[in-house]
Amino acid sequence: MRKRVIIVAVLCVLVFMMSTVFAQAQANIDDQIASADKLFHGAQFQDAIIKLTDLLTSGELSKDQEVQALKLLGAAAVGAKYLDQAKSYLKKLAELDPTIDLDADVWAPDIMRVWYEVTKGRVIPAQASGEGGAGKIETIAVMYFDNNSVVDHDKLDALSKGLASMMIYEVKKVSQLKVVERDRINFLVDELKLQQSDLVDKSTAVRIGKLVGAHTLLMGGFMKLSKNEFRIDARLVKVETGEIIKAEYIEGKPDEIMKLEKDLVVKVLANLDIKPTEIEKKEIMKGRDASFDALYHYSRGLAYEDKKEYMAAFQQYQKALKLAPGYAEAEKKMSRLEPFVSQG
Repeated sequence: MRKRVIIVAVLCVLVFMMSTVFAQAQANIDDQIASADKLFHGAQFQDAIIKLTDLLTSGELSKDQEVQALKLLGAAAVGAKYLDQAKSYLKKLAELDPTIDLDADVWAPDIMRVWYEVTKGRVIPAQASGEGGAGKIETIAVMYFDNNSVVDHDKLDALSKGLASMMIYEVKKVSQLKVVERDRINFLVDELKLQQSDLVDKSTAVRIGKLVGAHTLLMGGFMKLSKNEFRIDARLVKVETGEIIKAEYIEGKPDEIMKLEKDLVVKVLANLDIKPTEIEKKEIMKGRDASFDALYHYSRGLAYEDKKEYMAAFQQYQKALKLAPGYAEAEKKMSRLEPFVSQG
């Protein structure tokens, strides 16, 4: 009996020692992935690739660690301009977890383009919504806004992208909706050889909506009528039929543009029979006092980003952030461009 107790005790000690060693090994892998992430953000793409490749070939990673490593490896390969390798890594990532989707708030446009290419045609299972888990989350795509300004028309062209981007950012805060990322729409525009101006055309927008799996389109326009008059229009379009479900507008002063945009989002959500929670509404209303100039520089940053002029885009986001401290969307755009700006 005593011998059996000793054997059991020894086995317990061995199990404890093995679990401790395993936990230490996993923590060491996490540290190495964090180190590779630091290398990537410092534009040391080659060093990040070497470290991550060594990790993956070790065969000691958990599934979550392998996911993180493949994300970084694909991103570093894009940074190093090894596009075939990047496609291979990101394809493996998509195969490893068919439900995964890269976050466009985290990864730079060049990385997202490769991701969209390797996952083209893939359908991610729809999530359930509501407390009981019933129903599917509706997908909405936000198109660029049409510039109908009477005053300062050319100067305000960048707002076409800026307002759409901010609408996407606000609507993403609502759990009852899935929003198509701006980068995915840009990818389709390039693939279909469309002009950015085509996105304000309803028939073209509906076509894109169908390709990205959207149920509803949010389209609209803005108009600066005078120094003190500004109007934003929005209309919801059902992708399946192309019919306009509802149209809304809001008016105020140009200096109130962020407030106007946020108030319009709340109206649009109401027309979709969606009532944000108090926390979600509070998040939507954050930054409502930001200046017109902040959104203007943010919008110019988007325009430069779409032309792959990342340093110029980064500088515009910096200006927006200086004018509106805490401008979360500008901060995110700066963060995702950081490795490519550091590269020079």
